[in-house]
Amino acid sequence: MLAARRLTWARVRSAAAVLGRHGQSLPQAPRLHNNAACALHTGSKTAWQKANTVDDFRLSQPTIAAANLLRDQKMLQVRWENGSVDSYPYIWLRDNCQCPKCYHPVSLARRVLLKDLDLSVNCVDIKLSNTGEEVEMLWTDGHQGTYDAHWLHERAFRGPKPAPHDREFRLKQQLWGREMQDKLPRISFPDIIHDDHSLLNFLESLEVMGVVLVSDVPCEIDQIYSFAKRIGHLRPTHYGETFNVYSRMDPNNLAYTGDSLDMHTDLPCLATKPEIQMLHVIKQFIGEGGDTMITDGFHAASKFKKNNPEYFDTLANTLIEFVDVGVDDGIKFHVCSKAPIIDVDIDGSIRNVNWHQMSRDSRFEVSSPEAAAKWYAASLAFRDMLYDPDNLVKLKLQSGDMIVFDNLRVMHGRQGYRADQGERWLQGGYLEWDSVRSLRRVLRKNINT
Repeated sequence: MLAARRLTWARVRSAAAVLGRHGQSLPQAPRLHNNAACALHTGSKTAWQKANTVDDFRLSQPTIAAANLLRDQKMLQVRWENGSVDSYPYIWLRDNCQCPKCYHPVSLARRVLLKDLDLSVNCVDIKLSNTGEEVEMLWTDGHQGTYDAHWLHERAFRGPKPAPHDREFRLKQQLWGREMQDKLPRISFPDIIHDDHSLLNFLESLEVMGVVLVSDVPCEIDQIYSFAKRIGHLRPTHYGETFNVYSRMDPNNLAYTGDSLDMHTDLPCLATKPEIQMLHVIKQFIGEGGDTMITDGFHAASKFKKNNPEYFDTLANTLIEFVDVGVDDGIKFHVCSKAPIIDVDIDGSIRNVNWHQMSRDSRFEVSSPEAAAKWYAASLAFRDMLYDPDNLVKLKLQSGDMIVFDNLRVMHGRQGYRADQGERWLQGGYLEWDSVRSLRRVLRKNINT
């Protein structure tokens, strides 16, 4: 077998070993979706649900027609059978040699030391082998590297382009508004726990839609732990690994009352805000009140940017102080952080919404009282966008339901209820996107192979 193919199988075995740690292996002939376990908008599936699980260019293996050394430029030039041409710097090729001496086949870590890399590295000779499926290169340091054609083709320097790695990195989000009132993804808790296909459906739905409703959860405390263990590790905060939401005599958080809760994302007072939230309804309040409201903050912010770019910039460029002070389980806490209401990435895309009226401090960094007044005008205009009926989904979660959502993106609130007339008890916890995406890649790779 080719070196690169040996590496591919090593990666598959490594991925399988990781999956094994989650307690279940995949069947020999897996189906892509388990429709009985996951009703995912069957009437109008999105592109990610229809996508072929094997990349198109993998079906037609790229073959090298000719390879030449551009010695003056220190480049390897490859001409493919379809006539296209790509070039690869010597230094990049030497740094990324995939042989076992240079790249550990189990840990998938580069063994070449940075101190040993030299820009003056040169190639002495090249040779095509296996009818153009790989090219062998002899380097001036005496090392011989073999580069697989498909591996080179995947990594060609052609500028920004959709690539398989982009799809592995993260799935494309589907923004939504009120139209999702009766279409939110819903998956059974037992299926997620016992079936890897349902688990993969859950992970992909969460990443694309930002929210999934999980049904049939036992109405017992600490089911959060069983659920989280299936995916990764709980993210602790100053409220502990998990937290219980019910009315208390001495609440250290407004959630622990029967009050209405404004739309919000949790804990922007932390320098690193929890990324995924789970809320398990152990007991729902019987009667009027206690309903949950959610909105896609990215959808609202995108519309806000289009309709009012000046106010959008105000919210994106003004740092707000968030603070949370109190005592939990006998331990005092005082956490605070600064963040803009709308956090924008370097490419202009929205990566985080920090909206938490309850913990927003009275101090914030503006240059004048006029700037402060402008921030309030922008903030209240954004509020109106969030509460626009076209952007809101309202639901009364039932006992045994769990709602899981992206805390960077999806905002949630609560209708007030009479705590003196009945009990409402939710248990919550947090996960991180790294764990979710890691498991999603492992499961998807196993299904593809």
